[in-house]
Amino acid sequence: MNESNSWSVPNLQESLSFDEYGITAKSTSCSTTSSTSQNRPTVAVIGCGPGGMFFLHALATRRKKLEEEGNIEALSRLPLVTCFERSSSPGGVWRSNDEDLTNTTNSSCTKMYEGLWINCHKEAMEFADYTFCDHFDRALPVYIPRRDVLEYILARVQTQEDIYQHVKFNTTVDSVVYDKELEEFVITTTECNGETYKNAFDKCIWAGGLNGEKIMPPNIMDMLTTQKFLGQVIHSSEIGALDLSVDGKRIIMIGDSYSAEDLTLQCLKLGAEKIFISSRSDNGSASYVGAWPGNRVEMLTHKIPYQVTEDGHGIVCKDVREKEEEDIFTRVEDVSIIIFCTGYQPNMSFLAPELKPLWCNDEELTWSIPKEWKMSSNIMTSALGEVEPSTELYYSDSVPPGEYKSMLISNPNMMFLSEDGDYPLLEIDVLSWLCLSFICGDNKIPTAEVMDQRNMQQLLQEMQIPYNRSWDLHDENYSEKHDDIPDDHWYHDYSSDEYRKYETERNSYRIRVLAHNMRLCNYPLNLGSYTKLNDAGEKLSNMTFDGGLARYTLTGDSNDVSWRTFRDCDPTPFSSLITGLEATPLPGKWMDLDDEGKSISKKDLNQ
Repeated sequence: MNESNSWSVPNLQESLSFDEYGITAKSTSCSTTSSTSQNRPTVAVIGCGPGGMFFLHALATRRKKLEEEGNIEALSRLPLVTCFERSSSPGGVWRSNDEDLTNTTNSSCTKMYEGLWINCHKEAMEFADYTFCDHFDRALPVYIPRRDVLEYILARVQTQEDIYQHVKFNTTVDSVVYDKELEEFVITTTECNGETYKNAFDKCIWAGGLNGEKIMPPNIMDMLTTQKFLGQVIHSSEIGALDLSVDGKRIIMIGDSYSAEDLTLQCLKLGAEKIFISSRSDNGSASYVGAWPGNRVEMLTHKIPYQVTEDGHGIVCKDVREKEEEDIFTRVEDVSIIIFCTGYQPNMSFLAPELKPLWCNDEELTWSIPKEWKMSSNIMTSALGEVEPSTELYYSDSVPPGEYKSMLISNPNMMFLSEDGDYPLLEIDVLSWLCLSFICGDNKIPTAEVMDQRNMQQLLQEMQIPYNRSWDLHDENYSEKHDDIPDDHWYHDYSSDEYRKYETERNSYRIRVLAHNMRLCNYPLNLGSYTKLNDAGEKLSNMTFDGGLARYTLTGDSNDVSWRTFRDCDPTPFSSLITGLEATPLPGKWMDLDDEGKSISKKDLNQ
């Protein structure tokens, strides 16, 4: 157990120095001999962020268990794995730019900024085989700094063996193609010395992370450039590149996602005078925040930047909703910084077109519901009545088109490790175990027809959940009915019992999907089944709701509005699913804590 933020991993040869945590790893030749010459499948893993690390840890856990059992036959069938990572160190997006030692050729890797804190309760990020108590040996607050999470996951993946012996660091994957005749993936890579190699593998796992490349809306960027906006313009991933202090500045955040919420709080902490959040959809996490510290935030709901003012220092935003009356504009003066919180897209450019997931295409993929389908009576029926489904529905994150249980339906040997819901690290870890179970034969890979049938069954079940039908599957007819619900209805009262039931039904569904996958791969945490959650699963669902409630119930007229954030929530509802250890209060007001969670004065924050 570690009581400080300084630790080292034992039994690693000094070769590549990762960072100040003291991690070192050796660069190996990583044999990639095809299974045609050995009775073991060869697997290429692309990326050594959470996905790559967790898969290697799942393999190491299985190997240790088989060794303890003396199961030589099963050991002989374990896959031979090679992981390719273009950075010089593990951790992926969880590393900050300051911690990454990547050479300049790999500088495009997206990283978190140094001062980031998690925006999901930590109880959804804890692993049964290595708990927070195992690592920190003490209780922690509900929300913790990014650095602590990185330290925790890096330590956890090394508990069974040196997983980095299977990793080729400083190695860029140039192309992945599939030879149908040989039934092998041919992967071309380039190392930092410029040498290029080709190797063949039986299976390929993409684990490059969803934050591979930043998205900058070209129309807004062109407008800011051609109309000569005089302030600074950056993407949220470049927050460390701010060359001026935000103290006393007026800032526009474009987008209302988690990154907008987090960076708004960070800039308020650093003394920003006023922040405007441009929200096209009014459906991101920042749009649900009831109040911001000091009432220094203004939501520009359904408005996006449209024009630069004549003096070059202001922005005119336009309402994007279709209206019969004249256009509505909002003018924001004296803007010093514009931050694009517009998200990312995964880097899959090196995959052959037939190996990419269908959702990577520019076109929106939709599906149609059978004519005989009817929605069962539910908590929203009295308010919405029976609503005819839209003719076109979108796929949900939990049922991406063309995929089944992280496998490409057209070629199940191509797999993808990424999060799809509210529990990103836990979801990736479970999918790592699940992919390994398919590779090792624990679970038989269904036919393409069966995969499609099961996906359709799941989509139809999601349509029975009011939240999912409206927001995840984008049934426009149904969501429009939501918009017409009167203000005095319980739907707008986040503290009501009915609203809790409405939200937890959606949360419970996502956890039931997770619980089902856990059972399929014998994962060491049990949340119940697809049909019913157990006590642990119900507990996770309720904690997820309480995490959201901490945002919804902030009010601008409260006595603590000058400093309270959702991270200053009551820790009472939160405790470990594994150990039962209760969360503790923050050591002070979040606005007065530094990047490591220690109290610091405002003067020090701006130095």
